[in-house]
Amino acid sequence: MSNAESLIPEITDDDIEWVRLLMGLDRFDKPRRDFLKRRTTVDLSACPGSGKTTLIVAKLAILAKKWPHRTKGICVLSHTNVAREQIEQRLGRTVVGQRLLAYPHFIDTIHGFMNRFLALPWLYSNNYPSPTIDDDVTTAYRRGVLGQKYWVVQNFLDKKRSGFDRLRILNRDLSFGLGGKPFPANTSTLSFQHAKRAIETAAQAGYFCYDEMFVWANALLEDQKHLPTWLAHRFPLVILDEMQDTFERQKLFLNTVFARNSDRVVVQRVGDPNQEIFDLPDSNSSTVEPYPDPDPACCLGIPNSYRFGREIAELASPFAVRPVGNGGLSGIGPMGPGVAAQDSKHAIFVFPDDSTDGVLEAFGKHALDVLGEVLIPKGTINAVGHIHQENSEVSPGHTHYPKSVGDYWDGYAFEISRKDPNPRTLAQYIRAAQGLVAHGRALSPGVEKIAYGILELARRLGDIGDLKRKARTHRAVVGALEGATASLTAYRGCLRRFLVEGTALSKDGWLSHAEDLTAVAADLCRGETDPSRAEQFLAWPNDDPSLGAVDSSSSGDAGPNIFRANSSSGTIDIRLGSIHSVKGQTHLATLLLSTYWHAHSAKEMMPWLLGEKINGKGAGKRNIQRLLHTYVAMTRPSHLICLAVQRSALGCELALDQNIATLKGRGWQVAEIVDGGEQWRN
Repeated sequence: MSNAESLIPEITDDDIEWVRLLMGLDRFDKPRRDFLKRRTTVDLSACPGSGKTTLIVAKLAILAKKWPHRTKGICVLSHTNVAREQIEQRLGRTVVGQRLLAYPHFIDTIHGFMNRFLALPWLYSNNYPSPTIDDDVTTAYRRGVLGQKYWVVQNFLDKKRSGFDRLRILNRDLSFGLGGKPFPANTSTLSFQHAKRAIETAAQAGYFCYDEMFVWANALLEDQKHLPTWLAHRFPLVILDEMQDTFERQKLFLNTVFARNSDRVVVQRVGDPNQEIFDLPDSNSSTVEPYPDPDPACCLGIPNSYRFGREIAELASPFAVRPVGNGGLSGIGPMGPGVAAQDSKHAIFVFPDDSTDGVLEAFGKHALDVLGEVLIPKGTINAVGHIHQENSEVSPGHTHYPKSVGDYWDGYAFEISRKDPNPRTLAQYIRAAQGLVAHGRALSPGVEKIAYGILELARRLGDIGDLKRKARTHRAVVGALEGATASLTAYRGCLRRFLVEGTALSKDGWLSHAEDLTAVAADLCRGETDPSRAEQFLAWPNDDPSLGAVDSSSSGDAGPNIFRANSSSGTIDIRLGSIHSVKGQTHLATLLLSTYWHAHSAKEMMPWLLGEKINGKGAGKRNIQRLLHTYVAMTRPSHLICLAVQRSALGCELALDQNIATLKGRGWQVAEIVDGGEQWRN
C-alpha cells in the first residue's frame, strides 16, 4: 500500500448504500462500485450519460463523511465547475456537502487551481498588480496601449496570416510569440517593438490571457522545486474530471504537479476519450501519459448509459472512435413515460443542396409527433452543428453551403451560443444570461453572467480594485454595493426583470436600462469614472440577430438562438448551437446539422451511417474529428435523434434509392424536404 493510499478511507458496501439513499440514486452496478471503492491511481473511461459527475459526487460524499485529516484534503479539478455545482445542488444542505466545499478540500477548475496555488503567488511575490485574466479584455488593453500604431502590427500580421489577438507571453522574461511560435519579425523592426511595448505595458498593469497564467505557474515550479511534494502532502487524493478535454499544456502541468507514478499522491482520471472534441492547437501529439491508461489494470470502463435506450445506442455506437466496451455502446434508459414512442422514429431529413428551408420546421413537427405534449415540457429540443461561426461569404449555391449552423436560420447569433458565452456588449451579456436560465433551468449561471457583464462595464468605466480577483462575481457585486442602496436595488431589479420575469430586450428600451446599469457599475469603481470608455460596450448591437426583429418563422420572442416552429400539432422551441456548447447536456431530441469543415460532415460520415465503416480505425485525422463531433451530438438526446443531410451526400441518382433503403434498414426514417415541406419515404 502506497503512502497516499493509506491516507484515503476505505469505502464499503454499507457506505455505498448510505450515499445511494442520501442522493436518491438507483442501485450501483459492479463497474460503478469498483470505481467508488478504488483507492489507487486509476483511469475511468465512461460513456455519455453514464453519470460520471454523479459518481464522483457520490464518492466525494462518502470520503467527506469518513475523512480523518484536518490539514489534508481532496482536490477535484476539471475544465468547468460542474462537480462543485452538483455538490452545491445535491449535497449543499448536508453536513458532508459543507465539508467538501470548505478547507482542506479544493474543488475548482484546472485554471482556478493553477492561479490560486501557483500563478498568482508568483505574480504577487514579483510585484505585479492584482491581475485581470481575460483574453478579450487583455487584447483590447494591449491594443489601446498602441493607439494608431496598432495597425503597424496588425497589418504586418495580416500578411503572415495571423493577428494581434494571438500575441501571447511565452516566458517569464515577457518574451512573446504567436500561438506558441516565435514572433515572425526581427527584434529591431517597428512591428516587433510595438508588440513588445503592448505586451510589457499590459503586464505591468496586470492584464494577462488565460493560457499565459501557465507561464507564471511554471515559473514558481522552477523557483520552488519542492512544490509538488508540498501539494501532494496537502492533497493525497486528486480526481481529474473530463480528462479527455485536457490539452497538452494542461497535461504537462498536471503531470508535473501530481505525477501518477508517485506514491505520494493517488490520481484518478475520469472522462470519455470518445468525446475529445476540444481540438486545441497543441492537442495533436501528446508527450505525456495517454488517457486512458493502456494498461487494463489501471483502467476501468462503464459502457452503459442511463440517458438513452437501445436504439440511440446502436445508432451512435459506430461513430465512437474507440470501441465502447466489448459489445459497443449500451443504452439502459431513459426511464419514465413515453419511452416506447422512440422506437423506429429516429429520422434523417434530406434537403436540397442549395436550400435548407423547411429543415427546422420538419424536425420540430416530427419531434412534436414523436414526443407528445407530456414529454416536451420536461426537456429541451436542440439543433447543433460542428461549425457555427458567421460566414457571410457563403450563400445558397456555394459549394460549401450549408457551412454553418447559421445557414439553417438567419436569426442565429454565434457570439452568444458558446458553452461559456463572452459577448461584446452588455446587452448581449443579458441576452446570454436569459439563454442560460431558459426553460426553467437554475438561475445561478444567468445571475453570474449578468454580474460579470456589469463588472466588465465597471472595469471600463474606472478602477475596480480587488473586485476582479473575486471567484463569485454576484457575491462580489452585492458586497461592494452594500453602502449604495439605490444601486443595489437597481442591480437586484435587473436580475429580477430579465431572469425571473423574462423581460425581452428591445432597442427602444435599452437606453434607459443602460443608464441605470451604468450608475450601478460606477458605484463599483474607486475614484473618478470615464463614461466615454464604455460607449461601445453600452451600445445596442444592431448586428446581433438575436437582439433584432424576430424572424417571421418564429412567433414571439422565444429567446436567444431559439427557433420557434409551428404546426397543426402545436408549437415547439428548438435551441440552436454548436456541438461544443451542448457537450455534457441531455436533450429530449437532437438534430445534427451538416456543416462544412474542409468537406461537408454528412458526406464524410455517410460510410459510417451506411454501415460500411465502424469506429475510428483507418479514418484520417479530419474524419477522426468528425467522428468525435458526431458521436457527442448523437449521444445528447434521451428520446429522439435526427440528422439533416444534403441530398448530394447520399450519392448520385442511381445510388440515392439504395442508400435510403440501407438507412431505413439500419433503423432510420427518411424524409425528403421538397419546396420547404417534408415527404416521408415509405
